[in-house]
Amino acid sequence: MTAQTDELIWHKDGHKIELLIQKSTLLIVNVHCPFQGTEDAPCSHWETSCVVKWFIDIYAFECNVGVCVPQKELEIAWSFAGSKEKDIAQCQVWFIPTEDEAFAAWLVTQVE
Repeated sequence: MTAQTDELIWHKDGHKIELLIQKSTLLIVNVHCPFQGTEDAPCSHWETSCVVKWFIDIYAFECNVGVCVPQKELEIAWSFAGSKEKDIAQCQVWFIPTEDEAFAAWLVTQVE
């Protein structure tokens, strides 16, 4: 039996998070989706118009896989694991700041 591995596809399409820094606490106060209101958006799911916003609103930084200097607004890349036909609770979204050094270095090697 061989294990199947699914490769995550990273989308760098204009999603952003707005942060609030309060002393030593960092909070995500808003998620900006560039496709708001678009029916066939890459981030749409039958249960929500934006899976990125849905997961970040619930799980916040638990979905983050990168690091960078905190700023008021950060552009993020995101990846969706699962099927758009499944219940959204059976899926997962990961996000990473586009300024993450390792991600930025990898991104320039990708052919569009």
